[in-house]
Amino acid sequence: MKIRRRIRNMLFASFSLIILFLPSSLSVKAEAPFETFSVNGFNRTIFTQPAYEPDGVMAEDIYMVDENGEQIFSPLKQPQDLFIDEADDIYIADTGNDRIVHLDKDGKLERILTVPESPLKQPSGVFLNSKGDIYVADTGNKRVVHLNKEGKLLKEFGRPDSKYIDENFVYEPINMIVDRRGFVYVVSRGTYQGIVQFDPEGQFYGFYGTNITEVSLMDRVRNMLYTEEQLKRQVRLLPNPIRNIDIDQNGFIYTVSRDATEQIKKLNIRGENQWKEFSFGDNINLNFLRRRAMTQTEAEGPPTAEISDVTVDKNGIVTVIDKASNIVAQFNQNGELLFFWGAPVTAGSPQVGVNKSPTALDTNSENKIFILDDSLNLIQVLRPTAFGNDIQTAYILTQQGKYDESEQYWNEIVKHNALFSPAYAGLARASFYREDYKEAMNLYELAGDEQGYSDSFWQIRLSWFQKNFAYFANSLLVIGVGTVATSKYRRKKRRQKKVAKSRKWQEIKLIEQIKHAFYILRHPLDGFADVRYRDLGGYTSAILILAVVVVVALARIYFTSFTFQPIPIESLNAGSILSVGVMVWVSWVICHYLIGAIRYGQARFRDVFVGSAYSLLPVFLLGLPLALLSNIMTLSEGSIYGFFDAIMVIWCAALFFWMVQSLQNYSVGETIVNILLTLFSMVMLWVLVFIIIGLTSETIDFIFTLYQEVTM
Repeated sequence: MKIRRRIRNMLFASFSLIILFLPSSLSVKAEAPFETFSVNGFNRTIFTQPAYEPDGVMAEDIYMVDENGEQIFSPLKQPQDLFIDEADDIYIADTGNDRIVHLDKDGKLERILTVPESPLKQPSGVFLNSKGDIYVADTGNKRVVHLNKEGKLLKEFGRPDSKYIDENFVYEPINMIVDRRGFVYVVSRGTYQGIVQFDPEGQFYGFYGTNITEVSLMDRVRNMLYTEEQLKRQVRLLPNPIRNIDIDQNGFIYTVSRDATEQIKKLNIRGENQWKEFSFGDNINLNFLRRRAMTQTEAEGPPTAEISDVTVDKNGIVTVIDKASNIVAQFNQNGELLFFWGAPVTAGSPQVGVNKSPTALDTNSENKIFILDDSLNLIQVLRPTAFGNDIQTAYILTQQGKYDESEQYWNEIVKHNALFSPAYAGLARASFYREDYKEAMNLYELAGDEQGYSDSFWQIRLSWFQKNFAYFANSLLVIGVGTVATSKYRRKKRRQKKVAKSRKWQEIKLIEQIKHAFYILRHPLDGFADVRYRDLGGYTSAILILAVVVVVALARIYFTSFTFQPIPIESLNAGSILSVGVMVWVSWVICHYLIGAIRYGQARFRDVFVGSAYSLLPVFLLGLPLALLSNIMTLSEGSIYGFFDAIMVIWCAALFFWMVQSLQNYSVGETIVNILLTLFSMVMLWVLVFIIIGLTSETIDFIFTLYQEVTM
């Protein structure tokens, strides 16, 4: 028994020691300290599983050997840039220490570059070409230096010398990239002309990728109204300078700036932007994330983007970091948003994975993201999760046209997150590729992609026409022949019954009023005058037409094709839409009658009510047919749909105009003034109603609170 007990105790002690000294990699993972979001096909922000998780920090403990051979602690000081080469080695532009720090892929110090023969001063950017040569944006010395692998100075790129450059041009390189040809693209601080481009010999080649000049509405008004002398005194409008730069394996150059419309640009070799009208704020709900990730004080101001850096990995995935809101965002090769995430900056000791002042980032061959923080003076490392890896793999396979291979990844993503609508778009492409167009159409609807939905329906419609063309053509032929053959017979019957019928219909006043409503469509001025002076209109017919218009409006909401109404049906609140429509129509009738009475109009309230109802008749005539036709149309016929939709709106507006002019007996100018005053009074009426509702609610709450206090 004693021997067994000793053996058991020894085994227990050995097991305890093994657990105690297990490597940290086997420890339980902590949750990501930030929330990850995406945007679905209906432009709604949705939660997703973390695409990346913290993988530690680097460069927080740097020890260098001094002249005496002793190791001294030499931390980073306000670093501004980092670059990861093909071997995953890390190069940091340690700006505050006037040096370039070289780390291996595990974060161990390899060497420190200072260029003794021509010392660096506040270097802000670093880049390595395919040969391993090192380029440094030596901001303090206003140059770009070209070093070999060993760090020896080979060439300098100083201030460009050209007759086309003004003498006041300031050259302060803050970053640069080098393409396969050896051309150097230099980003200079505050340079609005664009990127300074040098050829391999160091000669100035020109400016590249210049931003467009942003002109506000007030600037346009000034240009129209100001004299030439006044315009000369105005502050000159200049393009925003480019802030940072990167290049992908295909030679596309990416730049970031503070432009409102082109914050991230993807430029080809000729400097043409492939991501036109791309806005960081349009893709990412800055307000939403700031409310969740920032403190309340920080989130009070208007959301602004301040993208500090951009990087492109080997698969073409673009990652950017916004310094103002502390957001990291990823986009695919086409500029479609994948993820964005952020976390609040907490006081006290820094948290792994949470940035404080991100200034630069890059990715390595394992798709890890390295974020340089110039406040914490270290690198935050993020590794992709299984969910993030699946999405990137699925996007890449889809981009390469390998739809069958991508389908398994998209299905796995849907299992983990059924709200991630881009997955449905990927599955839809796979279904479209194997010619399952009905399934593709359903999936495109879930993804919120009206173009893909339309293309799938076009294929279904084409197949139907090909199968049924003979029946369709024969039916048209039979209908045509039958129409011609029976036309004479119908004419004779109509002549015989015309007199008797007309007498019977005239006896029903409601039918006569409805007929007059249709007469107004052809002769609006005379028709509305008859409503006023011959009493050819009534409340019953007006209410009937309004009811029909309401039914048609509801039909348009629920029967219009997804192609022309890319909104989820469950998000359409018919009650709210109808309530708003009824409120607008009723307020129009009341306000127009009152304004007409004040301005010596001749219309009675009944005339305004009936005329406003009759003016909506084009909605009945065109609304329902358009809704039904939209289900057999594609986006290629969108111009036809848009034309008739615009005709319906313009027709209604014209009838309202002629109604005011005829009923009130106004001239054209008086009619315009009356309509403008009516619209203004409608707004005032709504404001007054909302104020009354608010005050009533507050009064009721006050009385109820007072009652509770008295009865306690």
